[in-house]
Amino acid sequence: MSDRLTAKQTAELLGFTTTNLKHYASLLEGQGLSIYRNTRNHREYSQQDVKLLHAMQTLNRDKSMLLEDAASLVMSSDTDIDSILAPKMTPVIATIDSNMSVVPHDNVDSERLLSLVSSLQSEIQARDALHTEFMAAINEQLEEQQAINERLLAQNEQLLAKFEELERKQESDNRKSLWSRLFGK
Repeated sequence: MSDRLTAKQTAELLGFTTTNLKHYASLLEGQGLSIYRNTRNHREYSQQDVKLLHAMQTLNRDKSMLLEDAASLVMSSDTDIDSILAPKMTPVIATIDSNMSVVPHDNVDSERLLSLVSSLQSEIQARDALHTEFMAAINEQLEEQQAINERLLAQNEQLLAKFEELERKQESDNRKSLWSRLFGK
């Protein structure tokens, strides 16, 4: 039994899509990593490969590092992958109960943060109102367009009926003229 993971297993483990995993893997291969390929030429990932991919993900997400730079860094011989993956601990001053920690904070920063959250909530509510208004206008226009389409369809059906009636009349006239030519009337 192999200790390698398939692309699907690795993607699920890291929270990637298989397309993202393929992109990350190709960046690492571009930096010199040799990822095992099975007989069907599909990549299979070792635990070390998964650690490197996870480190790239962490650098990209937490440090806003470009993926190309993250691939280069994790492939560097002097990079400690475990330190990149080590959880960052928030200092705990006191514990109120087993589920809630108290961390140091600055009251001025907290007030600014609350003010920012409040203004963001107001902005979101205003955008929601605009969105609702916009959707109502769009629905109204769609209903008007539907009514126009129905009127045009009815007119087209009337014109088609008149056209068919004219064709029948012309065929009838053509038959009469043939008889009148043959019999002189």
